[in-house]
Amino acid sequence: MPLAFRQIACDTPDHAAMLALRERILRKPIGLSVTAEEIARDSGDYLLGGFEGDNIVCCLILQKCDGGWIKMRQVAVDNGRQGQGNGAQMLRAALDVLRGWGAGKVYCHARETARDFYLQNGWVVTSDIFDENGIPHCRMEFTLDKIG
Repeated sequence: MPLAFRQIACDTPDHAAMLALRERILRKPIGLSVTAEEIARDSGDYLLGGFEGDNIVCCLILQKCDGGWIKMRQVAVDNGRQGQGNGAQMLRAALDVLRGWGAGKVYCHARETARDFYLQNGWVVTSDIFDENGIPHCRMEFTLDKIG
């Protein structure tokens, strides 16, 4: 079943659900919690959620950076929904948003465990492995003019 993707406004029930998903998938497994600073930073970024009815299944954040770059961060797909195409649907939805902005290039710091997922979706590795929050990551990039 295709998900419905929509922008999430801060300080709403959808934002609370997104924070809970990020906490459960990205933070708790490594002994961290979403911080007040991270929550405050959300207000300056584009929050995207994938929903099945009223239930959030996946989310990510798009952050405008210097030099025309967009950083995609806090990418999470609920545990029971991984490996079912939901992440790929969300990437396509995010790229549609970026095309609407006229953006040309996006990057992320991908966990090493997610590297193959991004490669399968047209991203390229552009760095050696580095440590972020105690987890091996690499920088990956996508150029939007690669697909139509």
